[in-house]
Amino acid sequence: MNTLKTLTRVFLTFSAVAILLVTAGIASAQTDSVKKKPLKSPAAVKGFVGGEAHDSYVIRARKNQTLKVQISWLGGGDNKAQFVISKSDDFFAGDLVEGGSETYDGKSQTRKIPATGDYYIYVTAHPTAKYTLKVTVK
Repeated sequence: MNTLKTLTRVFLTFSAVAILLVTAGIASAQTDSVKKKPLKSPAAVKGFVGGEAHDSYVIRARKNQTLKVQISWLGGGDNKAQFVISKSDDFFAGDLVEGGSETYDGKSQTRKIPATGDYYIYVTAHPTAKYTLKVTVK
């Protein structure tokens, strides 16, 4: 009887640890582990992105400077590239920078920097796109 209790405890302990490890793995999969490519103004970078992926860039700016980001892409049809400017180093957090203007076609944004710090630019595409990203801070 003691052997059965011991085996039950071992099984329950093992099951609890396994559940914790799986849960932790799922939670960590939701964080942005993509390396952010540092930019210095003025910058022009080319890339290819698509599907569920995103490219990540970071640039440092001081309060009251103006950050301008422009994107263009090759190809026609349904291919389209886009970007967001964020205060967060985690793509999934979505802390967007407020107070900017956006062009009608979504290919350019100009933002007055609210506070000195790092600003993150995330590029996505649907379904895929070869893009050029131009970034200036003045």
